[in-house]
Amino acid sequence: MARLLVLTTPELAPGYRLSGVATVFSATADDAAQMLAELLRSGTERGIVAVHEPHLEALDSHLRRRLDASEEPLVVSLPAGEVEAGPSERRARLLRMLAQTVGFRMSFRPGEDA
Repeated sequence: MARLLVLTTPELAPGYRLSGVATVFSATADDAAQMLAELLRSGTERGIVAVHEPHLEALDSHLRRRLDASEEPLVVSLPAGEVEAGPSERRARLLRMLAQTVGFRMSFRPGEDA
């Protein structure tokens, strides 16, 4: 059965659990990398794995390529929410998420808000 699994920090995990989402946490990016590698090895996780963005960005390129190539689970970035981003960063983040989801890069017309 497909599900949503959140891989986040120990501080944020209780909030996701309270909302009813299956949640695991990792204190460091290295711990997150080990958990994600094990998910790929086991092949048992179906659905979506949302990963704390700083942990996902810290992954080595080999693991990142394996995750990007994986059809199941679909691994997506979970924005950290720590930095207030301006309109250009918001647009860039949306474009990255769309590219990951649909498999190709999209752009908006100049001046058109995302």
